[in-house]
Amino acid sequence: MLKEINKMSSVIPSNIHLFRGDENRSTDEFIEQVAVFRNKVRQLIPHGKVARVLLFESNIFSFLVRFIALGQEGHTIVLPPNDQQGTIEELAENVDFYAGSIVISHLVSLDESDTVIQCDEAFFWPTNGRVIFYTSGSSSRAKAIVKDWCLLNNEVDVLRGVFKCKPQSTFISTVSHQHIYGLLFRALLPLKLGASIFNTFEYPEHIVDVMDKCCDAILISSPAFLSRLSKDNVLSQFKEHFTYIFSSGGPLQDASALTLCQQFSTGIIQVYGSTETGGIAYRQLIKKEDVLWHFFPGVSCVSTDGDNRLQLFSPFIHQSSMILDDKGIVIDGKLKLLGRIDRTIKLEEKRVNLSQIELKCLEHSWVEEVRLIVLSGDRQILAAIVKLNAFGNEALKDAGKRRINQSIKEHLLTHFELVTLPRKWRYVDELPYNSQGKLPVMELEKLFD
Repeated sequence: MLKEINKMSSVIPSNIHLFRGDENRSTDEFIEQVAVFRNKVRQLIPHGKVARVLLFESNIFSFLVRFIALGQEGHTIVLPPNDQQGTIEELAENVDFYAGSIVISHLVSLDESDTVIQCDEAFFWPTNGRVIFYTSGSSSRAKAIVKDWCLLNNEVDVLRGVFKCKPQSTFISTVSHQHIYGLLFRALLPLKLGASIFNTFEYPEHIVDVMDKCCDAILISSPAFLSRLSKDNVLSQFKEHFTYIFSSGGPLQDASALTLCQQFSTGIIQVYGSTETGGIAYRQLIKKEDVLWHFFPGVSCVSTDGDNRLQLFSPFIHQSSMILDDKGIVIDGKLKLLGRIDRTIKLEEKRVNLSQIELKCLEHSWVEEVRLIVLSGDRQILAAIVKLNAFGNEALKDAGKRRINQSIKEHLLTHFELVTLPRKWRYVDELPYNSQGKLPVMELEKLFD
């Protein structure tokens, strides 16, 4: 499989408008700017030295110019998840230079060189060097994830082979390219195809403004954005324009996925994976029974004995295999997920899996989305953050929170002991997902302050 991946083309095809938006930028201009920035890098970093460069840039054209040039030179690219001052200052302690739209007072910016001398070498796709991502997962502490360029290239070429995206496609995104999902799907994949790329969109209404120009649109989005969109889908009028709609970064609720499938007349492609693992599998939920996930080519999982914990084998990871924090079983070569391993806790000496309680909550006729957390004090207790559906909100308005609590608890008591049920409940319009599609524990805990 890897031999096939490495044989695939590594040069950007010609395209009139590679980057679209306020300013159309051509492939030729992109290649020229990569060469110019690469020369700036050479002016400031001594030959033979591998530097660590902190890169943040919201403009997709400017980001990819710097990202590709640094990759061509084999430097280590550090991608902060955001440009908040505290994040930048923390990561700046372990880098040599920075680039992009951030400012670090005690370091030299690679953008500072005023040279305009162009490199003589022809454009080539990076193969050496590393990229370091930072992800918080469900906690507040950033974790460094290192990926070699060879792994990123493997995944981009597999995505290109699986989804058959075309050079005439236009990639529209609501997620940041500073994270691995956005980097792969809305930056490197279209760049390698020579497809058109728009800057990041924040609201559906802004996407509406460009849809008349996009007949082969590919939307790269998140569960949080798509869940909101399903409530008032201003993009459904352009459903014939969309070739693919992708969702990743967290779970997209089945109810939202099925609603969007009806609105767009096509299933949302949900991608299962993480920064550490890369893509593992994908599925399209067209009917409620479509629960199984298709593995990406070259990727497989086996269930460990006893607890069904998954072991991953993949060309997108450095090690020969990886033990995951997810449970699942493989059925006829496809994956059925069974929840998280690391969400099993002890309450009053009872072992409780938070994912199992959440799944049962979702079976209640009033519940659309739910998240459980553990609150610490004199003793540990469970707390539930719940997003109700239309029927649930009507019941909340008519009968009040106490009646809702009682109804959900009665439903859960058919499967769990009373001592293991949530003791605190909060009902919200939307769960507080961050830009990575995660639910940070600190944000959830604030709801109970």
